[in-house]
Amino acid sequence: MFFTEDTLKFWTGLAANNSKAWFDEHRKDYEKHLRAPYLRLAEALVEQVVEVEPEYEIPAKHAIYRINRDVRFAADKQPYKTDLGITVGRGQRHDPSYPAYTCRVGVSGVVIAGGMYMPPTELRDLLRRYVGEHSGELRAAMASPEFADTFGTIIGDAHKRAPAGLKELAAIEPMVLNKQWIYWRHWDDMSLLLRPDLDQFILDGWEVARPVMEFFKTAVREVSQ
Repeated sequence: MFFTEDTLKFWTGLAANNSKAWFDEHRKDYEKHLRAPYLRLAEALVEQVVEVEPEYEIPAKHAIYRINRDVRFAADKQPYKTDLGITVGRGQRHDPSYPAYTCRVGVSGVVIAGGMYMPPTELRDLLRRYVGEHSGELRAAMASPEFADTFGTIIGDAHKRAPAGLKELAAIEPMVLNKQWIYWRHWDDMSLLLRPDLDQFILDGWEVARPVMEFFKTAVREVSQ
């Protein structure tokens, strides 16, 4: 087991008392019941992803995030996160030019997600054309019963109008308008954190999405030549 009832107690306490004073008072609980198992979960996920996809080999500490929030420009001034992500990218936490696996655990439950989050502008525009010209392959990957049942479809911010030169493709394939291509599923159940096989639960979700990930890996390779 990664997380325990003590983890849930700490996190729900933080959600109710999101302040530096409360956090400092419970810092030992954070280190023992949240920080340590969070890192162990990241280590387990990275290790098992790399067995199949070695390009994702990174130190687990580079796949996790700080619990401190950056509140400099935020309307919400609460200093700590009540959900924490783990992102397994190529060679770093998130290489924006390559599809990445990600998940989130915390007070709101569990999220399993991945895809092309924020590709650089030049690559993004090349991917739009590739998605339009290979729409059938992407749609076939998305149409598998496992992917459809788990994630439904690809989501992401999109332009309202087709970029120059892509209008015909966009009329046939709406995902040509996307700025990002993401799969996402949220389980609003904090008790999932207590699963002894939480790592496998997340890995199973990523495995379901691997045909979509392979599509975008191929796309990146081909448009980058």
